[in-house]
Amino acid sequence: MLTHIVLISTSDDATDEQVEAVLAGLRALPEQIEAIATYDVGRDLGLAEGNATIAIQATFASPSDLDAYIAHPAHQQVVTDLIRPIATSVTRAQVAGSDERTSPVGRA
Repeated sequence: MLTHIVLISTSDDATDEQVEAVLAGLRALPEQIEAIATYDVGRDLGLAEGNATIAIQATFASPSDLDAYIAHPAHQQVVTDLIRPIATSVTRAQVAGSDERTSPVGRA
C-alpha cells in the first residue's frame, strides 16, 4: 500500500469557479479509475498564509496502480483541462502505507 499526496497552488487570478471545477473533476475520478483504493480531495481552509489551494491524498495497492491512475485518460483530462490552466505549482510525494509509517503516540 502506498499513499500519494499532491498539493496544488493556484494563481491569484484563478476564480472560485475554476477551483471548484478542479475539485469536481478530481472528485469524479474514483468512479472512473478502479486502481484508486481511497481518495480524499479538499480545498485549503485558509488557516495559514502560504498554503496550497487544493490537497489530494490517495492510496493505491501498488506502484503499478499509481501508474495506472496517472496515465488514465480521465486523470489526464482533469490535469490538462482544469489544473494546468490555473496551477502555479504542483508538489507530489509518495510514502509507504500508513501501517508502515505510523508509530504509536503516548497520551497522558
